[in-house]
Amino acid sequence: MARPPTATRDRILAAAFARFSHYGFRRTSMEDIAAQAGMSRAALYLQFRNKEEIFRSLSRELHEQTMADAAAALQADAPLAERLRAAVEAKTVRFVEIANSSPHAGELLDERDRLCGDLPAESERQFREALARVFRRAAQAGEIDLTAAALSPADAAELFARSASGLKGPGVTVERYRQQLGALVRVFVAGLGGTAKVRTRRSGAPLGARAARPQLARR
Repeated sequence: MARPPTATRDRILAAAFARFSHYGFRRTSMEDIAAQAGMSRAALYLQFRNKEEIFRSLSRELHEQTMADAAAALQADAPLAERLRAAVEAKTVRFVEIANSSPHAGELLDERDRLCGDLPAESERQFREALARVFRRAAQAGEIDLTAAALSPADAAELFARSASGLKGPGVTVERYRQQLGALVRVFVAGLGGTAKVRTRRSGAPLGARAARPQLARR
């Protein structure tokens, strides 16, 4: 069972994120994290058994937060294309940012797969289910025509999610990713017979997104 959030726990996770980002997972010790957090090793061990547990906690918090933000974006009062784009941004842009900002992104990704590969898999499952519900409601409301495309809501959700995931990769900047994502959403929604116009937002924050806390990357 997950421990309740505390100021001390949050400080430890922020400190661990800073150390992992700058020095990588293997070069970071529990002593390093304790020093970064301004606490003793003994106090750190009262919260976490080892750095592997800290890493997994960071990954879990990020996936839970981004999934919650994506769900909120999908439920917003906005055109379908705008909600889809905002939801994918909410779920993925933070990871793209971290991958671009840390010189140890490859190592962190490897450790993510080793220590907590189940977390992104579960987040992706939840996201596809949420997308399927959105596509089903949009079809029922006449916004799109899934029948003409010979797609079920689940099929449309999987196709869209897989297509969006393919936009990420080594060297892809956040700006380029957002541009390609916008194009994908326009083509996808138009292909389903919907209106692909996306309203211009004054802020770069996705619809329904909360302030992001620093966490670990996934590709």
